[in-house]
Amino acid sequence: MVNKEPIRVLQVLHVMNRGGAEAMIMNLYRKMDRVKVQFDFLVHSQEEGVFEDEIREMGGRIFRIQPFKGYNVFPYYRECKVFFKVHPEIKVVHGHLGSCAAYYLKAAKEEGMFTIAHSHSTGVIRNFYDLSYKIFSFPTRYVADQLFGCSTEAGIARYGRKMVKNVKYSNFNNAVDSNLFHFSEEQRQLVRRSLNISDDELLIGTVGRITSPKNPKRIFELFRYLVLNNSNVKCLWVGTGEMESYYRGLIKVEGLDNRIIMTGVRSDISEIMHALDCMLFPSLWEGLPVSVIESQAANLPTVLADTISREVQISDLLCWHNLDEDNAVWAADVMRLAQTYRGHRDKYSFDMSATGYDINETVRWLMNFYEKNAK
Repeated sequence: MVNKEPIRVLQVLHVMNRGGAEAMIMNLYRKMDRVKVQFDFLVHSQEEGVFEDEIREMGGRIFRIQPFKGYNVFPYYRECKVFFKVHPEIKVVHGHLGSCAAYYLKAAKEEGMFTIAHSHSTGVIRNFYDLSYKIFSFPTRYVADQLFGCSTEAGIARYGRKMVKNVKYSNFNNAVDSNLFHFSEEQRQLVRRSLNISDDELLIGTVGRITSPKNPKRIFELFRYLVLNNSNVKCLWVGTGEMESYYRGLIKVEGLDNRIIMTGVRSDISEIMHALDCMLFPSLWEGLPVSVIESQAANLPTVLADTISREVQISDLLCWHNLDEDNAVWAADVMRLAQTYRGHRDKYSFDMSATGYDINETVRWLMNFYEKNAK
């Protein structure tokens, strides 16, 4: 008997580093029954992504294509056409890169593949780049067979209100492994000791790329306010990005590098969340931040901006604030929540499987979706 080949699904992204969409796809990939469904990746960078070795170990392939620059629409589209023509084994194309989705999905669809566009951010138009993104990505809503958004707001921002009401649109929850994030006092102590955090110190943190949408200016201001006004507070800034070196320098210049710790990229986010006493998330805009789902799964109270979709709330561990409110107002709730839950997090629990954000349920649904629509 000839073994049936797995359905090959192409995930299209910029580079396979530790971004939100990339981490989500890898979490799903690790849980997939790869005998039935196998992922490949089309990336728009020559840079070797941190996940690439793991992808190859799991049987996935990495393909590279020229970056989309706007002015290279025709050569980019031609390269996509050639790529999909020589890879008929790919049955589903799942696109997470928005600016050029209309072009690579059109090329895939013309070769008979099922196409998915996936919006991961709400976004705002601040400059010419943002306007160009809107213009180039606009046709995607008519090209893709299926439209996904990580939240209703992310769907509206990318496809418009009319399309979000269309039958071909669905919210796709940014699910997490609840078992991995289940609070562990043992892991908490191990990480805190490795970071030189004493038992009587409160550790306030944030997790995410150090880039404009995450509002690093406000993160720094809040961290500085917290450590200067509370002698028993240290802050942990986890992540990397184009603004990382600037804030590392600023923290050092102000003599706060022993109180505000920048870790860079970490692979042990669940353990980090066990070590924290409260998380800050003052983003300017988001799709639906996985980190806030993770913080709730870890029983970690989180103070966040009301710019973030309310769909992220799956527990009563969140405290919402307007970005116009003073640092003192934000900090007061950070301290209150950190002190309230400290020492009691193992007693707080809720059923993640009932929230729609448990990864095991999501994987089962997605595998069925791919199998049903593979052409």
